[in-house]
Amino acid sequence: MITVNLNQEQYQLNNESSVQDFINHIQVSSNGIAIAINQQIISKANWNKQKLQNGDSILIIKATQGG
Repeated sequence: MITVNLNQEQYQLNNESSVQDFINHIQVSSNGIAIAINQQIISKANWNKQKLQNGDSILIIKATQGG
């Protein structure tokens, strides 16, 4: 098991969890979001390939609309 942090909350995941696995685990829609791991943006095309590591800090950025 590994531990990752999202918004100062810790989550326990399987050792082989990808970014996409994590998004599914926390039940967040992948539409209109960007993800950074340890302050580095991860391309949506790589979410299935990018494996999370113990201690990773995850930031989810949601697009907003306004004027």
